[in-house]
Amino acid sequence: MKFNVTSVAKSARFGCLSDFSRIPEAVLETPLLLLHTRGAAVPHLSYDLLQMITTDHHLLQMPLVTLVEHAKNVKAFGKGIAEFAGLKEYLTYATVQDPGTATPEGYHEKNSISLWTRGGRKLVDPHTYISCMEALKPDLFQTMVDGDTPPASSAKRVKRSVDDTLKWSSMCTELKKNSEILKDTPMLACITGGYNIKERLRCIAAIKELGLAAGYVIEGFHTNGESASKLNWEEVQPVLREILTSLPENLPRVFHGPVTPINLIKLVSQGIDIFDATFAWLAAERGGSLIFPNSLLKDASPLTETLPSVRPLLSNAEDKSDDKQNTDEVADRVYEIDLKDKLYFSDTRPLVEGCSCYSCRKYSRSYVHHLMATSELQGPILLMMHNLHHYINFFRGIRLAIKEDQLEALQEKLELFVSTRRI
Repeated sequence: MKFNVTSVAKSARFGCLSDFSRIPEAVLETPLLLLHTRGAAVPHLSYDLLQMITTDHHLLQMPLVTLVEHAKNVKAFGKGIAEFAGLKEYLTYATVQDPGTATPEGYHEKNSISLWTRGGRKLVDPHTYISCMEALKPDLFQTMVDGDTPPASSAKRVKRSVDDTLKWSSMCTELKKNSEILKDTPMLACITGGYNIKERLRCIAAIKELGLAAGYVIEGFHTNGESASKLNWEEVQPVLREILTSLPENLPRVFHGPVTPINLIKLVSQGIDIFDATFAWLAAERGGSLIFPNSLLKDASPLTETLPSVRPLLSNAEDKSDDKQNTDEVADRVYEIDLKDKLYFSDTRPLVEGCSCYSCRKYSRSYVHHLMATSELQGPILLMMHNLHHYINFFRGIRLAIKEDQLEALQEKLELFVSTRRI
């Protein structure tokens, strides 16, 4: 795999990933959107529906936590997870956890990580992890990582996360070298250390000594799921700046999780290259249709209609005061409209005026509201089709903005849109 940066606007980078051994003709432009999967399928979408959204080359994010129980079957199949899932024309990237689902905190073992599957907690050590990678045969994968370092983590917890990550990275590197199946597969190193700059730099220095990293995954700022939507940029930015300054510029940087569109643009502006589509999926899960302006093009302007106001996102401290809050209450819904709301009972407009996706061309808000109110399976399908289409176009808009040195203008457009929806 090769990574080339072809354009830089301040710190934001436009480039491409290419020369994948399994699909050599694939060229993926960055900033890149990973298509998030669960159980080797994009949530709510069959292969045919996914093809209706996009026929381009894409990199599928394959969380091991959703696949580990099937690793033996995939290994017996012998051709890897892409072909096993009927998605052989897509590239695959294996991750440890599912960025769209909160990872339980506090379950730490000396020699293994905890994967919370439908069958319960499974402990995975480096040998088992590499064995799973050999079964999945991904086009690239990340090393084992301890990223359990939310903002309130103690110094002891942060230090242990780095120690464990470095130990596992070293073992994964050696096991990969000795694997006939994986020896030529790109492996991404994980950078942990929470919000402690000293520990982050210690992690980076040790990872560099190991060598062989094809890129870097910035872990440990959140614990996946909605926690990623609550990132405090004022806390993240100074740590991230030190991290990225210390990393090689010729390798891609990855940031997992459903960060908000504004924070995503801020991450791009700092030099992050790869993200995932969990934000679009979680919006569909709670009945939301993404409506935020996704490019600087005139036909992608914010809706001219008066939208219902949305309360500001609660802080982590406020969340802790009420552990019974559900996903809807803790999610930042300013970027979407809630199709479960009776407000849309008789609204005959498409989800987003001017959107060319299948859902917007064929169905109305009223119809999707009815589907959600009656818990019909088609409801989340139509929302996921729209949200993924909208999010893919968002990344096209970001790449165009970088090439035209207009990323700051796109961020300002989003911030203006958000400000009009806040109570």
